[in-house]
Parts: sequence; structure tokens; C-alpha cells
Amino acid sequence: MTTTHKTAPLATHSTIARQSPSALFLFLDAVRCWGHARRQQRPTLTSLYARLGHYGCGQMLPAIDSLLDLTVTLLGRPLRLGRGTALSDDENRLINLLQGRRTAPFVHTCSDALLCTFCCALRSVQLLMDMELGQSARRTAA
Repeated sequence: MTTTHKTAPLATHSTIARQSPSALFLFLDAVRCWGHARRQQRPTLTSLYARLGHYGCGQMLPAIDSLLDLTVTLLGRPLRLGRGTALSDDENRLINLLQGRRTAPFVHTCSDALLCTFCCALRSVQLLMDMELGQSARRTAA
């Protein structure tokens, strides 16, 4: 395989991710929880449920788990995690992709099929975030 520079298509975005800072904090918490579990060789999905399941976003967690696993595969290295309010480049790029913003191309060595799978996983997270977190926002407003 050769190293290529590609950017995921940005035809879609998550409305909730663009409008709700709390949704982004939840996603960032999921990314960091997943990364720490992976480094400690603990089951990532179990760790995500233990940390975030009580927020009512249980259906979204397997999609986030898959997206992050595909991100690591796409990058060919572990995710770089930030600390506190400081975001890593990887976290910032994932948030920008979730919001449908243009990003610098990922430098990766993978097939077009893997990149397509990554894009599908990203769209799944966007849809589930809008469905689950948007539903919570509508219930709160009612």
C-alpha cells in the first residue's frame, strides 16, 4: 500500500454537534475514555458504557467504538489524546469531521474500501448523535 492524502467527503454533518457544546464534550469524553481503555488493554465498549451509558446515549456508543477503531486503523497508530481543555490534533480533526467542517487530509496508508468504511462509520455517529441527543433536547424543551 502507498501513503496517500485524502479527506473524507463532507456532504453531511451532525446538527447537534454543530449546535450543542455539551454533545461535543460528550463525544470528547468518549474519545478519551476509549483511548485510555485501549492503552490499558481494557474492553473499549465496556469502558464507554461504564463512563457514558447513564447519559442515555447507549445506542451511539458502539458506533463511536467502531469509528475510533477505524480511525486508528486508518492512521496506522494510536489516537493522540489531549488533556483537560487542550485538544490533540486527532481529537480536533474528529470533532471537525463530526461537524462537517473541512479538515487537513489524513495521512494514511489504507485502501479506498477502508476510507469508505470510515466515512460510513462517521455518518453513523452523526445520525445517532442527532437522533439520541436531539431526542433528549426535544424532551427537555417540552
